[in-house]
Order: sequence, then structure tokens, then C-alpha cells
Amino acid sequence: MRKVPLKNKKVAVKPGKKIVSRKSIIVSIKKAVRITQLGDGFARFTFAPVTIPAFSSRNYTVNGNSYNIISGSWFLTGTQQGYVLNNYSSGESTWFFTAWNPSNVARSAYYVVIAKIKP
Repeated sequence: MRKVPLKNKKVAVKPGKKIVSRKSIIVSIKKAVRITQLGDGFARFTFAPVTIPAFSSRNYTVNGNSYNIISGSWFLTGTQQGYVLNNYSSGESTWFFTAWNPSNVARSAYYVVIAKIKP
């Protein structure tokens, strides 16, 4: 069987696995589907779920605009294993996540950040 080289550098084939893909999603804190005011300028922002296909990862970036993002959290649906590869602040008003779905079914990932309005 002849191997065909992949032209897209964001896609890699692992032995014994299906094609692994990575996709980046960038959202503004203004796109949150639920905002919970916590007092003293703090708020919790919950975003719409993102579908992560089987054997894939998703990069998810939240831009805070007029908020300083303090903390970020995530969870995957289902009982299979799932991992967060990255979960960190990449600036005063930016939070970065990478979620990995090693299972053989698509799953939804939910992201939440806590932020404080800029003075």
C-alpha cells in the first residue's frame, strides 16, 4: 500500500489511530451564553459547548476585551477519558485551552472563565 503525504500540516496520522485533527476557536467574552455576576466587578462567563470529534483536540481561546481573565475551567461530556493539554493565561485578558478527546466518539466540551472588569 502506497502512503500519500499529507499536505495539511495541522493533520497527522498515528499508527493504529484515525486521522487526528486540531482546530482553533477564538471567542470574545461578549459571546458568553451565561454570565453570573459574583460581586465587586467579578463575573463567571459560560460559553456554548464545542464538539470535539473522536481522536481530536480543539484549541479554544477566550478574549476578555474589557475584562481581566483570572481563571479558566472546562469539562467534557460522557464518562470516557478526556484531557486538557493546556489551560493558562496568555495575557491579561486572554485565556487559552486545549482539550483532547482520545475516545472513539464525538463529545462536547464546556468552557468557563472567571474575570474582573478592568479599572
